Amino acid sequence: MFDAIVVGARCAGSATAMLLSRAGHRVLLLERSRLPSDVLSTHFLWPHGLSYLNRWGLLDEVSRTTPSHTAVHLVNEGIELTGEVPEKLLRTHFEELHGDGTGVVTAHASVRRRVLDKILLDAADEAGAEVREGCLVDELVFEDGRVTGVRGRTREGARFEERARIVVGADGRNSFVARALGLAKHDERARCTFAYWTYYSGFAPGGLHLHRRGRLAAAVVPTNFDQNMTLVWGPSEWGSAFRSDVAGNFQRALSLVSPELGETVRSEGRQEERFYGTLDQAAYLRPLYGPGWVLVGDAESFKDQCTATGMTHAFRDAELAAAAVGSWLRGDRPLDAALRTYQERRRSQNAAAYYDYVCTLAEMRPLRHDELQLMAALRGNQEETDRYIATHADIAPVSRFFEPSNLFLINDAARETSEQHAIFDGFAETSRGYLRNPFS
Repeated sequence: MFDAIVVGARCAGSATAMLLSRAGHRVLLLERSRLPSDVLSTHFLWPHGLSYLNRWGLLDEVSRTTPSHTAVHLVNEGIELTGEVPEKLLRTHFEELHGDGTGVVTAHASVRRRVLDKILLDAADEAGAEVREGCLVDELVFEDGRVTGVRGRTREGARFEERARIVVGADGRNSFVARALGLAKHDERARCTFAYWTYYSGFAPGGLHLHRRGRLAAAVVPTNFDQNMTLVWGPSEWGSAFRSDVAGNFQRALSLVSPELGETVRSEGRQEERFYGTLDQAAYLRPLYGPGWVLVGDAESFKDQCTATGMTHAFRDAELAAAAVGSWLRGDRPLDAALRTYQERRRSQNAAAYYDYVCTLAEMRPLRHDELQLMAALRGNQEETDRYIATHADIAPVSRFFEPSNLFLINDAARETSEQHAIFDGFAETSRGYLRNPFS
């Protein structure tokens, strides 16, 4: 019998298996695909994402083939902000979440999944986990109302049955484990974004660039193989019209959001791969644990890509869940008490506020006048700009940045007014124009 069976060997699953194996537990890691392979993903890691890799001793291997940067460039309706995530906020984030603030790094990176997932899988294997690729789980095994194992088959058709003290569902949005348990989604948010992306070589943006205009947004960030992931997104109700001409509308969206970025891509960029896309990113929560099972990553919670925190949060879940399960396997705490701690940290007030923040952003409503005034007020205030970026990335609590007293202080210290930015001229007419679908 294994101590744990982990179903799914991508970001959340391999990391969980690796951490449990390093702690001396006997782990079986099952993956339906064969790695390395890509999967639909923004594949972006904020500084806390790279910090997890550093804490686990994997950052150097990732950095050998992946560019990283510290600068984040935000442009909202022509109002530019550039900043970095402060190390102090990162350390505080880890201390509050994990009780350990070591190993933080302030860089971000975009890592292709065919690169990152293989590094994580190999790390789990090296830590002692039994790794089986090309294995499909067909059934959970129950005894006395408790999950005690899995039944499945290899891609070659061989059947298998394995038992464990706990089964970890790390098998993504369409989690088989969650479906087999009959877990209902809750707090679903249907309003989300469509997103299309591809890869360009030929220019060097020097870090993450995020642009927003009206109900559309675009991002470009360096990634592996000397390429730049280039992404556009907008409200999901515009997705079908966009899909009618992906190549043409991709360029149209870039030019609408940022004429400068669109011109750079057209004049200097060379498209290296086809377009990838998704029309449905509705957010949800699922129960986190029960008798003999626990969920991590997208299996237990999913949010829209608009803040690109999915992989970073998968790492967070892996470290929290592995610590909880490990404390039970060592005999330090009863399982229910250990997993209740995992749940309390995953569903804390700060986590709930960030979930709501992302879901609201995903509606892609035109930014309000007061929201843009805040962006203007942040210019010339580097400390608060850095804090805003950290808040957007879920490193600093949303409630602390947006509390009225802080916003009043930012406004009082502002060195710029809204009069210096073109968006505020004819604001009402411009905002109404943003509601029309440019792709229909």
